[in-house]
Amino acid sequence: VGMAIGTRPDCVADDVLDLLDEFGQRTFLSVEYGMQTMHNKSLDWMNRGHHHDAMIDAMQRSRGRNFEICAHIILGLPGESREDMLATAREVVRLNVDSVKLHNLYAVKNTPLAEQVERGEVELIGRDEYVGTLIDFLELLPPQMLVERISGDAPPDYFVGPDWCLDKNGVLNAIRSELERRDTWQGKRYLAAMS
Repeated sequence: VGMAIGTRPDCVADDVLDLLDEFGQRTFLSVEYGMQTMHNKSLDWMNRGHHHDAMIDAMQRSRGRNFEICAHIILGLPGESREDMLATAREVVRLNVDSVKLHNLYAVKNTPLAEQVERGEVELIGRDEYVGTLIDFLELLPPQMLVERISGDAPPDYFVGPDWCLDKNGVLNAIRSELERRDTWQGKRYLAAMS
């Protein structure tokens, strides 16, 4: 029926994009770039091995091809303020991606992040802060942009935290409740953010 291919923005040489373009001529194709954030300090902290300019370059070379473009974003990265996360929302809009997948930072076993959480060096975002920031983010996105994911977790055997994100129904109910409480929706602040 179609394909979704997840990759890093620094891993799409022109010949790779040409091949993806060929696939996109035959079937539905979504190319999902792991943008994560627009902030180089956070990309360095994650040890991504590239900066945001790689995402900008990938987008410029992907535009106009026969596939949709999705950006993966992590909210709650250490050292990022709410305004930093909303700056990433504005950048997602500026880049004009077709869809976005959002999730909170979470830790899994046997990773440097799990060790940092255990030592108290990194505090994972709480549910209320995540829900508030997520909704602020959604308000800035254009109403037609597809939002394919709004939270994340890992299999319980590998999962370290935060515990709240294992309760998918609780997270969804908290998001719905906050949307209703604020009387808001995706795109509510989109035009104001663009001016």
